[in-house]
Amino acid sequence: MELLRGFESFPVHRAIRAVGRTAVVTSYRFLAAAGIASVMLSSTGCYTYPARAASEVNPPALVSVDVTDAGRVGLSDQIGTEVKRIEGQVVQRSDSGLRLMVTEVSFLNGTSNKWQGQEVTIRPVDVKSLSQRTYSRQRTVLASLALGGLIALTVATKGFSNLFSGDSGSDGKGGGPPPEQ
Repeated sequence: MELLRGFESFPVHRAIRAVGRTAVVTSYRFLAAAGIASVMLSSTGCYTYPARAASEVNPPALVSVDVTDAGRVGLSDQIGTEVKRIEGQVVQRSDSGLRLMVTEVSFLNGTSNKWQGQEVTIRPVDVKSLSQRTYSRQRTVLASLALGGLIALTVATKGFSNLFSGDSGSDGKGGGPPPEQ
């Protein structure tokens, strides 16, 4: 029995506690990383891009326009060759086309360029498909719930951080030798 009494200060016990602490810290870090990733993904999820007819889109709508082959040729002097998609804000809509303040241009080779709001007029013949950015209440609620859960998880794990910190005064068990009898 005397041999077992001093077991708390034996190096194997400390090693087991250290492995346990490492596992807990690693799992908390994994949860935090997963939480950050989910927030990043959900922050873009508050909007949808349903297809619209050009006649349904009014300023200052944010739109994404897929360009036809004829549009690539017609827009080559304004934007460049091999344009696949143009994104921007509608400045004016008329029967002759849409005037957009362009924010991004995507090309057939997979590259894209950010623009600083230069205006481009897109004719109806240039438009293969058009989608408008609209607010999605359902996705916003889901994103808010995920963010709230991450905040709650962070608060909960911060509350337990001293329990596994190795500080002998914080967990109440002490780390020194057993009391003498």
